[in-house]
Amino acid sequence: MIKETECLCHSSADFYFNIRGFDIFKCVKCSLVFVWPRVIDFEIYNQDYFSGATHGFGFVNYEYDKSASIGYLKMYLRWLKHLDVPRFSKLLDVGAANGFFVNLATENGFLATGIELSEEAVEWAKKLGRKVTQANAMAIPTNDKFDVVTVLDVLEHMSEPNEFLNKIKKNLNTDGLLLINVPNVGSLFARLSGKSWHSYVPPEHLFYFNKESLSKLLESNGYEIIKMRSIAKTFKFSYIYNTMINSPQVSTKIIKVLKIFKPIIRTKLGELKIFLPLFDNLTVIAKVVK
Repeated sequence: MIKETECLCHSSADFYFNIRGFDIFKCVKCSLVFVWPRVIDFEIYNQDYFSGATHGFGFVNYEYDKSASIGYLKMYLRWLKHLDVPRFSKLLDVGAANGFFVNLATENGFLATGIELSEEAVEWAKKLGRKVTQANAMAIPTNDKFDVVTVLDVLEHMSEPNEFLNKIKKNLNTDGLLLINVPNVGSLFARLSGKSWHSYVPPEHLFYFNKESLSKLLESNGYEIIKMRSIAKTFKFSYIYNTMINSPQVSTKIIKVLKIFKPIIRTKLGELKIFLPLFDNLTVIAKVVK
């Protein structure tokens, strides 16, 4: 077993723990937590990922689940407005799934488009009339410029964050903004949860950032952070329930008990929106400085 490897910041990282058969390491300098060796499995982002979540990650129904979390997405758009991002600014959403945020940004005056790797998600977006194309961010032509690039719950999935951040800054206009949201491994809830933290889901999540590691990553790639904040989200009860019964981190005994309540989840009770004050998500807005 490998006991030591190299972090993105080029410092040494020590073995931390193993989960689901994946080895997790932690940087001794910047505290970045990551999977090593990194397993890139694009096939997990199939139809089940956006409509099913039977493997313990993904979404039961992306459109349905995201509608409960619309509050924090609208908050992001307000932040951009307060930073004097003008109406009709060009916005690119990386990892756009079925275009839920693209649609919301368009309704709020942005010229929004999205890119997504999943063929199934892109087809879903097209049926909904949303501007999402199947593409890899690394393949975006350099002359395609945007005022805002959003990377919402996506950076932790990427195998090479340094390469992505270097590439995307070439697609930002002067004074353009990068908005990122990631699970926060440094949050109180994550630290209290330990190995049972719900965001430890390799091979879906390959990196686990905190304020220090995300700051250093952005700064080393030529960005300046202008806003950083821990956020909490709202979920539908059915989403929370289905995530728990499909999670390998939940014991089989608890899952058996939870399954007794499955008929109730199919009622209107499943549509109940629940605010979870976990504050284990970290959002950053940054601009290019070099």
